[in-house]
Amino acid sequence: MKSEKTIPTEAGACSAPLSLVQQLTRDDLPHRSATLYRLFKSDWSEEDRATIVTALLSLLRQPELPERAALVLLLAELARDWPATSSAATSEPESLRSLLLRGLPLYLELVEASEPQLRLHSLYLISWLPEEERQLQPILLRRLEEEKEARLRAALALALAQLAGDQPIVRARLLALLKAHEAPIVRLGAASALTRRLRAEAPQRAVRLLVRAIASPQAVADDYDALPWARNSVVADSSALLRLLPRRRLQFALPVLLEALASANYYEALSLARTLLYLGFSSQQPGTAPQATTPTQQAILAALRTSLSAWQASELLGPSASEAGARLSAS
Repeated sequence: MKSEKTIPTEAGACSAPLSLVQQLTRDDLPHRSATLYRLFKSDWSEEDRATIVTALLSLLRQPELPERAALVLLLAELARDWPATSSAATSEPESLRSLLLRGLPLYLELVEASEPQLRLHSLYLISWLPEEERQLQPILLRRLEEEKEARLRAALALALAQLAGDQPIVRARLLALLKAHEAPIVRLGAASALTRRLRAEAPQRAVRLLVRAIASPQAVADDYDALPWARNSVVADSSALLRLLPRRRLQFALPVLLEALASANYYEALSLARTLLYLGFSSQQPGTAPQATTPTQQAILAALRTSLSAWQASELLGPSASEAGARLSAS
């Protein structure tokens, strides 16, 4: 077992985050898991985050270190939570962003590592480094040509869109993925990336792929859950993306959304209910109770009335849902 000795600061006291990072070298798996949990969940100051980044970059250069993929994911979460636009990005002596960017040569090595999970998390990490877009775009496009594993191809689509989705060459490559003979998760990754980036201009093929994922989530659920970009289930996240689109483009999806609501879990029902309310009632005057004057609106309210899981979440849906709930309870 490796040493558990803590590293003193210049003042002679132990730095809590530095001590925690050092404990990641222990052979004790339960202890490492508990330490990682603390590092992910604690509310660190900027100074502590900088200490963690510096220590992690040092550890990640050790190929024999266990669970390097988890450490890369921790770096990615720090990059995501401390964006390039943060006012603290210019603080002295060296900003957290500068420390994160200093590790770019290492991240690019890890993107080509033999371990798929390490490649996956490294792609997620560099997707949060927009300062390096010009350098990263050709590298990721080349990796997309070389990568064979489906989850990694989906991750490359998401990373490219996040970093350089406004570039014509990137947009063309993502559009090609929608039409190519690719695994379902790859096409869904491209569809999600294009919808998030282009919104109203997203191709209808991408919209249909999102709706298909809601209708038949079992085809992609396991692969989707493994992607660091996933915030909830494939049903909940795909439903949320639909709300970025004009309502007129979603009319065909109404039967799928209603059917999915009937069997949805809590968070899926929350997202589906929001999407249905957007689809049926967003054009009505804000601050008024929804008026079910069309067959579509009547079908939506009927489904929401009978979906207990959706209305258990009604307090989270916002004013329109509360008003709809009041109307339903009075009907």
